Amino acid sequence: MLASTAAPALALDYEAKPVSWCLQAPFRLVGGLTGAVVNGGFSGPVDDGYHWSLKGTKHVAGKFGDEKGAGQLAAAAPLGGSVGAVLGGGYGVLDGVNQGFRKGWNKPFSRWSYITMEEK
Repeated sequence: MLASTAAPALALDYEAKPVSWCLQAPFRLVGGLTGAVVNGGFSGPVDDGYHWSLKGTKHVAGKFGDEKGAGQLAAAAPLGGSVGAVLGGGYGVLDGVNQGFRKGWNKPFSRWSYITMEEK
């Protein structure tokens, strides 16, 4: 009796995965992997490193007294900007790989899988 119940569970269910999905899977995988490499290797770290350096500079300038003051921004840039760029770059690698694979899987070889901007 156990063999009769296990056989349907082990059989391939062709209705669950249509033939078109099986034919598209290799292209989607390659599109997702290339998007993850490009987005995680370049686009993500550059984008997040830049934005986090701005946030770090403004944060440290705010601790100096005025986050919009020219003197405070100049004094905060070496410390807050460099730390923000390094941390943002590290985060950008992880975030870029994740976003590049997700977008590359859904729309293989589209521009959205290679850049960190969100689709509108």
